Amino acid sequence: MGFGDIFTGHVGSIDSDINNAGNVMGFGTARGEGDIGAASDFYRTLLGGNSAAEAKLLAPQIKTMQDQAQQKIDTANQFGDRSGGTNAGNQMTLDSARGNIDNMISQLTGGAAGGLANLGTSTLGLGLRANELQAEEAQRKLENERNSIFGKGIGDFASTGLNAAEGALGF
Repeated sequence: MGFGDIFTGHVGSIDSDINNAGNVMGFGTARGEGDIGAASDFYRTLLGGNSAAEAKLLAPQIKTMQDQAQQKIDTANQFGDRSGGTNAGNQMTLDSARGNIDNMISQLTGGAAGGLANLGTSTLGLGLRANELQAEEAQRKLENERNSIFGKGIGDFASTGLNAAEGALGF
């Protein structure tokens, strides 16, 4: 705290604290906004009903299920008998894979609506809390300035001038 800080109400670490909090807030906000945006896009894609967009979104999971089905078919073709039963079994494997993919999409879609609502609610709460904190910090800084020697001097000077003006005008 410097000599001039006594007059202005400046608390040595308050600007540094505000800047540090702002840096952390900026990082957290940017990261959080990106994550929230990605989650929101994921949920909205699932809820959108566009099969092509869903397939693109879930391509890694769908590919894994398809690869597992293909591996099962390849094993059956390589080691199974050559009867019509192998072909029927392979068709069942493909049908099962399609069913698993549909079930995955259905489960994710069901959870997406609730997830999106929770995301919106929590994001709104975070924004409101950040606004409250910002107002509290601004109020604390203003009170420090008002309670400083310089702030008191201006207040006293203004009060004295106002009292003199009121007296001169007969109030």
